[in-house]
Amino acid sequence: MSSDRPRFEFVMVPDSTDARSFIELSSHAADLVQAREALELAVKSREEIGSPLESVRDALIAAAAMAYCRTFFPSNVRRPVTDFITLPEALRATHELVRAFRNRTIAHSQSDLSVTYAVAVLDAQTLEVRDVGAPSIGSTMPPERVRDFLELVTTAQDLLDNAIEPIRDRLMTEMAAADRAALVRRGVRPMVREALAAEFDPSTTRPSYPTSHPVYLSPMVAD
Repeated sequence: MSSDRPRFEFVMVPDSTDARSFIELSSHAADLVQAREALELAVKSREEIGSPLESVRDALIAAAAMAYCRTFFPSNVRRPVTDFITLPEALRATHELVRAFRNRTIAHSQSDLSVTYAVAVLDAQTLEVRDVGAPSIGSTMPPERVRDFLELVTTAQDLLDNAIEPIRDRLMTEMAAADRAALVRRGVRPMVREALAAEFDPSTTRPSYPTSHPVYLSPMVAD
């Protein structure tokens, strides 16, 4: 006999030092997942001839560098991931390479991995000037370095998972002793704040223990 009752109830873990640490470290883990998935797609783009991913390979590697390096730069809402994990010495060179790539090529345009030339187009017979253009040429990480980068991210993920696990265990114990029925009755769940697309605001700062998040809605346009 089927039932329409939900199989699970979701409630927020009460605010505590452990809850905030769990959020902080899990936020880093989400960035590392984003970096790993982008790198895996970049690797896949070379393994499949004619892959539609080939045209976005450079963008995938750039996105991975930004996501990975977010975890190592301190911000107003979380500490660097290096406060919780220590990378193996064998991967330090790759870490520094990715950091330099992000700083000098992706986040800022300084390295000669991205150059723009001033080029005149001349008629081959008369040498008459036909046009002047500015082609931009970009070079991304070679495949060997992408694989090293993927190993770095995967290792950082494993180390971070090990750091998160004891916190998760303590929160499980805490929730087992809590008045869970009361939490369900009170509806202690994350809330969605709806707003119009015109109100989109990326300058906000999230709290250490969030209780809501915005969703921006676009108005329906009649045909």
